[in-house]
Amino acid sequence: MGAQSSSHLGERQCQYLRDQTGSFLNSFMPHYRRQLAMTFLRQISRELTPQGQTGFQLLKSEKPPPAVMHEGVLTHLHGNSPKWRESYCVLRGDSSLEWFGSKEEQKCGDEPQGSVALTGYTLVASWRECLYQRLTGSHSIQDPDPITEPPLGFPIYLCHPFRHPLCLYTDTIESQDTWKLVLRDGIRRRGTVLQRRKSPNVEAFLDAVKSFRQERGIYGVDNLLLGTDAEILTNLLMRDLLPKLRAQKPAMLRGVESRRKWAWRKFLDEVYVLVLKLISSELQNFHQEKEELQKELEKKIRPEADQMLGLSNQIAQKLQKMVCGPAESSLCQEVEPQLAWVMEELLRPVRQGFGMIGTVLIHRMDSLLRNVQRSRVVAVLKEEVCSLGDMPWDLGLMHPCYQEAELYRDSLQDLKERFGFRGTKNLVFSAQDLMQQLMENAVYTFQQLSDQYVSSVTRRRQVICLLEKVKGRVLKKFESDSRFAQKCFVQEWLAQIFLPYLLRRLEVGCKLELHKYEKYVFADYSHIITIENIYEDVVLSFLNQKVNAGVDTVTELRGFPPGEKKEVTAETCTHATLSTWNLETIPSTLQWDPDSCQDLLQNSHCEGDQEETWRNRDSCSIQWPSELLRKDPDEIKRSVLVKGLTTAMDMDVFQTDILEMDMKGNGSLIKWSQPTEFLKFPCPEQELTGSGTQAGDIRAQLMADGIYSNVAVKTLPGRLGKGREVVMETLEGEIS
Repeated sequence: MGAQSSSHLGERQCQYLRDQTGSFLNSFMPHYRRQLAMTFLRQISRELTPQGQTGFQLLKSEKPPPAVMHEGVLTHLHGNSPKWRESYCVLRGDSSLEWFGSKEEQKCGDEPQGSVALTGYTLVASWRECLYQRLTGSHSIQDPDPITEPPLGFPIYLCHPFRHPLCLYTDTIESQDTWKLVLRDGIRRRGTVLQRRKSPNVEAFLDAVKSFRQERGIYGVDNLLLGTDAEILTNLLMRDLLPKLRAQKPAMLRGVESRRKWAWRKFLDEVYVLVLKLISSELQNFHQEKEELQKELEKKIRPEADQMLGLSNQIAQKLQKMVCGPAESSLCQEVEPQLAWVMEELLRPVRQGFGMIGTVLIHRMDSLLRNVQRSRVVAVLKEEVCSLGDMPWDLGLMHPCYQEAELYRDSLQDLKERFGFRGTKNLVFSAQDLMQQLMENAVYTFQQLSDQYVSSVTRRRQVICLLEKVKGRVLKKFESDSRFAQKCFVQEWLAQIFLPYLLRRLEVGCKLELHKYEKYVFADYSHIITIENIYEDVVLSFLNQKVNAGVDTVTELRGFPPGEKKEVTAETCTHATLSTWNLETIPSTLQWDPDSCQDLLQNSHCEGDQEETWRNRDSCSIQWPSELLRKDPDEIKRSVLVKGLTTAMDMDVFQTDILEMDMKGNGSLIKWSQPTEFLKFPCPEQELTGSGTQAGDIRAQLMADGIYSNVAVKTLPGRLGKGREVVMETLEGEIS
């Protein structure tokens, strides 16, 4: 596995691959240089145009993944004469899998025996798929091979279009399930490493790849566009080389069919590794040239940006007249009739995934509050808040959310036939990335607000009070961000689906006419302004008009239709992305229906590739570990009081932002000039508007349960003065 040498690849073949790689890069690099210039001009245009708020409210987390995602003993098949060997495997944070002779070698810092990046791999059901899939198109091979068939254990197979397969097995089904989860996650994170960066250089590279492929008549995204920049270019070149390599199979690939297929995969892997090395080296050399090029672009473009942008707009207006008729015809006849259902199919899985993340957040923050409430040690709070940072990387929590994105594989199958869309895998990974980023941002925001406002507080109940407010603020921001992220996601992928289709449809009637507009570009600007880019932007503007009108009419983006009221439960949180509720009023512990949640808490662990019978299009139950949702013994008894006290946070008593209040905690009488409402409880018999004895009983209950903040709130009739007075009394002493 990895970059092991082999006699299959001779010097003559190596020279052939060097020549092919050089020719390929000579064709690609002009596209890259042009897109660097065009991207820089777009960047200046964004600087000159007021952008307003970004739309996101949560703080953006840029915390890198853990250095080691998972490690353990695996038996894997490798070697020119394949044999099963036991190794100690480590999955790194950069999604590379390394293996050592033993755990001791890994702990001592020895070099691994081999390694492989997980880019482009796919989990499959059997070793035959690894060897025969994409090669013969047939799965009818019936010759079991004792060398490649695992002797025992629980197998894991990963195949790649251009590399030899990873054939592994473990000793237990639990270990198998865990490894499958982490390997899938590593494949996803490695595949979208560029898309997550969102820098001008990445934008220029991806635009260059798109332009390079469209010049060859290939439109849209597919699995080849996953991975690092060098890996993407290697995939594109390997696709071109594959027919030639098949025609020139080395004569040494002999033996029984399964062994020949293994040797062929091994040979392809060696070709891939060599091509990847050559391309990586050339891109590294271009990095220095790119820095010089960007300095020149800065000097050239910035002083004349107004003229360049003005010229681009003039050309765009001329192109609009040419494109308008054919584009409108294709949009109205072919795209618009399909827009609504595609929009709904894009929206449903990501909306449900966000809702499940919201449910996880609520329960985890409630658990933190309960643990802090029970302890008198400050260190407990720090440990609890710090532990939240592990949530985005806890696949036991995140996998049920990620599973929602897998719905795209079935629901969008028709797009391949109707519009030639082959980027379903890219779409799934993009949705899962968005879910993880939203969880990271929510956790990071909670940690930052907690550290900012709670660190100087000395009383336990003050800590709980502030954490309750932090929780409410984070959930409100989460609600806003989830809605905005859904809208952006749907708009982005509608363009990814329909824009390549439109460009392909307009290729004969419009694109072939673009050379007539070259005369409008000044010679000094010809290496910066390209007619193809302006033309594509014009077509995209026509598409966006239809897309934006459709997105604005989808009321599901706000969770529920306007005016529809629903009771806030765990189920509505899951399906509605918490989107229509004042999340600050959600009780510290949700009032779950024990009967309806009984099935929810059973069979909570994921079972690898087994079918999840709990999931369907209309509803989804959550299979998180039961300890996540474990309730306090007296939780139901206290829920009414908790909800009432949380309601008080929105009343005049708490009108001042509690994160900015001076919490002195000295037990003094605080008077508000404005009369305040009574503290309303859900049950009439528990209203505080009764006798002083009844109010005192409830205050005593609050003190006994220790539910809320550093104070007990008591509303008294207007006996001490005009209106009503509110007494806030400190209930507990210092935190030890």
